Amino acid sequence: MAGPLPLSYFHILRDNSDQLDARIQQGELKPIFLWHSIVFILPVSALLIPRRKGSRYVRALVLVILFYLVLEAIQYRRTLPGANGYMIGLIAAWWFIWCTSLLVFHDAEREFLRIVRKPAGIRRTTRSPDASSKHARNGFIGTNSGTEGAKPKKPPSHQDMEYLVWQSYPQSFSERLNWSLGLLFNMRGPEWNWGISSLDPLPPFVESQLKPGHRSRHHRGAKNAKTSYPDARSRIRTAAFDCLKFYLMIDLIKVLMIRDLYFWGLVSPPPPAPFPFDHILPDGTAYIYRIVLTGFGVYAAVSFVTLFSPLIFLGLSLLFPNASRAISAAPLDAPWLYSDTFGPFIAPILDHGLAGAWGIWWHQLFRFGFTSTAHWILSFLPNRLSTSRSLRRLVMTFVAFGLSGLVHACGSYTQMADTKPVSGTFLFFISQFVGITIQEFASAIVVPAVLFNLTGKRNKAQLSLWVPRFANAGFVFGWLWLTASYVMDDFAKGGLWLTEPLPVSPLRGLGFGYGVEGEGWWCWGDSWFRYWDGGSYWERGIRVI
Repeated sequence: MAGPLPLSYFHILRDNSDQLDARIQQGELKPIFLWHSIVFILPVSALLIPRRKGSRYVRALVLVILFYLVLEAIQYRRTLPGANGYMIGLIAAWWFIWCTSLLVFHDAEREFLRIVRKPAGIRRTTRSPDASSKHARNGFIGTNSGTEGAKPKKPPSHQDMEYLVWQSYPQSFSERLNWSLGLLFNMRGPEWNWGISSLDPLPPFVESQLKPGHRSRHHRGAKNAKTSYPDARSRIRTAAFDCLKFYLMIDLIKVLMIRDLYFWGLVSPPPPAPFPFDHILPDGTAYIYRIVLTGFGVYAAVSFVTLFSPLIFLGLSLLFPNASRAISAAPLDAPWLYSDTFGPFIAPILDHGLAGAWGIWWHQLFRFGFTSTAHWILSFLPNRLSTSRSLRRLVMTFVAFGLSGLVHACGSYTQMADTKPVSGTFLFFISQFVGITIQEFASAIVVPAVLFNLTGKRNKAQLSLWVPRFANAGFVFGWLWLTASYVMDDFAKGGLWLTEPLPVSPLRGLGFGYGVEGEGWWCWGDSWFRYWDGGSYWERGIRVI
């Protein structure tokens, strides 16, 4: 580590702020303004115009404008909130991929359907009531009861009797606006016919009310389908408990990180281990400790943020049911809309190896955008190639990790630090594609060949169940151990862990912090906005600092 060490992590934060202001004053960088939120409004205007009214040209124009704004933001726009600027690049890159998927790779008007409520008095367009489940026959959709077979405490009035139906692209403007907003700001699609495969299957009493054939997909829990589903209040209680749990976990991780110079961004050469008994531990203990802490940090942060969906939408829908129905026809008070962000941990790794770790356990928030891009690319290949199962899987996996690497590399690029977006972050994600390819090739080709040479048989079934399971687990943790430093070092060097994710820190308030002046219960002492005048019309307004 060249040069004197910073007195505290607060000094690094102040230096970053001073450096950002200086580079903006010099014209090298530009600030983020509130008006940049227009990038989230433009795609809505494209979806609002039906095909017959020339939406093809509007969508092309919107994508061109969007591409310019995204590219300009990644190149020049900077702010410190959002992990030292990390979220600027990540959100900008992902938003363009997402909008391109919806506006170019798919025909939203013809392909997408949404589950909505319809009053029982309106003639159903999907199934007749006598073909529905007991819930439908009783005129009750079961969104509030959640658990199959549960009955409402009192019979619903005629006005409350509702059915669930598939809603295609609406004709009226107000419904079309609601439909378009629901499509754009819905990353996993639990109430859409394109919902990602990692979601739990729909409850049987919901499936029975919907027209069959619109939702043919394999679910994370399809083989072990649920026999009961939590009701809305149970789901909120679980979400609230988990939110508190991850809040405290993030606070603990933050305290551990600020005690380790590595997470200050001093990664090369690696600083001493943060624990005093390092000399009696095996070599590499500090490296493994930092891998684990980084992994838990990302896991806890993603889990914490995504828990606000059930707490806000499900909670407010129960508190204000009439307002919820007036705002959206989607059953926002249905607990089955809010599946867990992460899947099971052990079984996917043991049964599927690295592909199971990334494709089943890890969050799938970007999945639909990535798979849509991959399918679009496959559509240009000759039929004999695009229908090859092995080639399709290879392309799908490569595109998914390539785009994931691109999105996260853009986040690394927009941080106020000397990061390595390509040789660090991007290399980590593309190496996961390499690892999955190696493991699947070994499982399909190498292992059967070795078995044939040893036993004269290629069938892996003769092996004990736990032999391939242990091999899968060993490969997963070994591969991550080999490749984690690419993204881990870039996260730390970029100042991602110096951000203050929580407004109140119980541990630092109780004196368990780094022990420097300025620490305490309250962590968000600086203002986030201020007026800025850069001299031109487009460089004037409320700046995010």
